[in-house]
Amino acid sequence: MRVVIVGNGPAAASAVEAFRKVDRDSEIVMISDEEHPTYAPNCMENVIRGDISDEALFYKGGWEFYERHRVDFRPKKEAVRIDNRRKVVITKDGEEIPYDKCLLAAGAYAFVPPIPGVDLPGVTTAKTLDDARRIREWVISGRVKKAVIVGAGPIGVEDAESLWRLGVEVTVVEVMDRVLPRMLDQHMGRVYGDILRRETGIRILLDHQVVSFHGNNWVEAVEVRSRDSDRSEFIRTDMVIVSTGVRPRTYLVEGTDIEIHMDKKIGRPIGGILVNQYQQTSDPDVFAAGDIASGIDAWGNHRWIALFPPAQQSGYVAGFNMAGKRVKNTGLVDYNAVKTATVTAGSGGMFEDAEETVTVEKGSYLVRVFLKEGKVRGYQFVGIPRKRRLNPENRLIKLMNSKIRSWEEKVLADRGLGLEASGVLFHFFLKLNRTLNGVTRKAIEDLMIRSMANPSLEVPLYL
Repeated sequence: MRVVIVGNGPAAASAVEAFRKVDRDSEIVMISDEEHPTYAPNCMENVIRGDISDEALFYKGGWEFYERHRVDFRPKKEAVRIDNRRKVVITKDGEEIPYDKCLLAAGAYAFVPPIPGVDLPGVTTAKTLDDARRIREWVISGRVKKAVIVGAGPIGVEDAESLWRLGVEVTVVEVMDRVLPRMLDQHMGRVYGDILRRETGIRILLDHQVVSFHGNNWVEAVEVRSRDSDRSEFIRTDMVIVSTGVRPRTYLVEGTDIEIHMDKKIGRPIGGILVNQYQQTSDPDVFAAGDIASGIDAWGNHRWIALFPPAQQSGYVAGFNMAGKRVKNTGLVDYNAVKTATVTAGSGGMFEDAEETVTVEKGSYLVRVFLKEGKVRGYQFVGIPRKRRLNPENRLIKLMNSKIRSWEEKVLADRGLGLEASGVLFHFFLKLNRTLNGVTRKAIEDLMIRSMANPSLEVPLYL
């Protein structure tokens, strides 16, 4: 059997690992439009700052990953579409690669609005490793002293703080009324934004839209306008990062009978390629996983969740099923965190249909839990926790042994990281469909969000 995987990100790499646990003999061909081995897509701000090792960035082991799993990896080979009737993947250079099973894991691309001047040199996105390396080169070469970031989502905010730490004067322009508008509600977003402004001096223009970019051979200014005004402001800049969201690469199945996630009332796409619990598309020999797909969430709804953890999860499921297993995806839950040392924030689950909210404010952190029918539907947090002493009884601390000093200095000493680390496993709490009772509320108040799957076994990380 020949398996062709389109893409080289977390979903694709996870699918390879799962497939090889079952099938050691079938041929795997993986194609990617990039030239790099699998890398951590959520660490591009680290690349910009220059504080990540190759071992952490290429977290699957670099080129050795393909040798170990016997993958015919073909970098710089861009797929443009598939023909599922003839069972071939068609590349940009006209090659047709036949398959028995195909996994579409090409992810999403950075959406760039058609703003006048967007093609000027110095205007870039920050989605890929090449993007991040280019931005860093511009900064460390001295070319960039001022930067404008369009969009205050997680990537925009992380890049803003990264550039500020490199000595760049940063302005963030956001059309909505708060930072992180799809991640935090109005109150939590404003709390986060106020702290970020106060701690860094980053200029944040809310309720503003970008009118155009200006310059000759390089971008020199950004024209912005308040949503309630017809007067423009011109912001001098040496670089623009456009961070206005991503779109799934659904063009790969255009012209086929493979279904896309559509809003049937308005007849428009609202997500990626539709898949079932086994990550199969409407063609049983074509699978999709990661940012390109709309999978089934923990509540049984199709949702497009373009995040790292769901990509890995769906990739593993696809890999097992392509190898002949019948493994169901237990349900995707979105968890997102902003990895800024100045102030941290995170969210998971759903907020729009919540019937009740519970807010817990303690010390210097704020947690809001969203309930429906008495059960946790989602959560948000913002905080800059005080530095605490590590608990030597924590199992993780014991395992670190002599490494704990450097680990504490590099990670735990960062303001806010304790709260972010606690939130990482909150989605397990959502999946267990638990009610908010005295025990779980106490867990929230004690900064033990990660313990909610089994509070009785929790040993706090901090004292």
